Amino acid sequence: MALAHNLNTAMKNLVLRDSWVAKRMKAIRFHLINLPGRIVDHARGLSIRLTGDHPSLDILIKARMRIMELGRASPG
Repeated sequence: MALAHNLNTAMKNLVLRDSWVAKRMKAIRFHLINLPGRIVDHARGLSIRLTGDHPSLDILIKARMRIMELGRASPG
C-alpha cells in the first residue's frame, strides 16, 4: 500500500503537475483512468482510441510527453 501511495504521489508531482497535485486518487481515477475508449492491437503495437473531444485527452497527451521526457533524462 505504501508503494502504491508513493507511485501515485510521484506521478502527480512529476507527470501531472499543476492542479492535479492536490487531487485525490478518486478524482484521478474518474478523470484519467476510467475513460471510455478502445484498445487497438495493430501492427505489433497497442494504442488507445478515445474520442477527439474528450476533456481529458489534452491532459493525457501532456502526461505521456512528460513520461517520455523522464525516460530520456540522464540518470543521476
